[in-house]
Amino acid sequence: MLSMVEYVHQRVKTYPSGLIGVDMTMGNGNDTALLAKHCREVYAFDIQEEAIIKTKNRLKDDKHIHFIMDDHQNIDQYLQSFDIGIFNLGYLPGLNHHITTMLASTQVALEKSISMVREVLFIVVYPGHGEGKKESLWIDDYVRHLDTHLYNVSCYSMLNKKNAPYVIEIQKRKDQKRFG
Repeated sequence: MLSMVEYVHQRVKTYPSGLIGVDMTMGNGNDTALLAKHCREVYAFDIQEEAIIKTKNRLKDDKHIHFIMDDHQNIDQYLQSFDIGIFNLGYLPGLNHHITTMLASTQVALEKSISMVREVLFIVVYPGHGEGKKESLWIDDYVRHLDTHLYNVSCYSMLNKKNAPYVIEIQKRKDQKRFG
């Protein structure tokens, strides 16, 4: 069985290449690296300088990556729309586990991203820590109420593991006709 991140990476590859990708939470740069191979332009956000440095060193010569040291809630200050977005919530593995994504900024970032995305958003949710639990409760409720005429929403999860990470995929429908 695929890990949550492996699942997201596999799903990203099913979308056309040459699009605009956004890594909402750069971290160690794994999602940024995947998007850099798949997309013509990538925007990668993180609030931690260590994440930016580590990812820049990893992806030295990629001129089509915009490394942005800012909160993902400010995405609309950097671009108007994008095709593929990845949120990998929680904390940066290997660094300070007290620095996590926070519900308040995740809410703003996700709401803005929903209005900006042209293809798909992936959200890897980690409910196993305090802030992650808050994020998971809000995100689950929020995506359940997205208009079914505009979005398809699915979930990939481990049903037999308590507080295990899971993936929410939000696909923008191409046939966005209102019925009614």
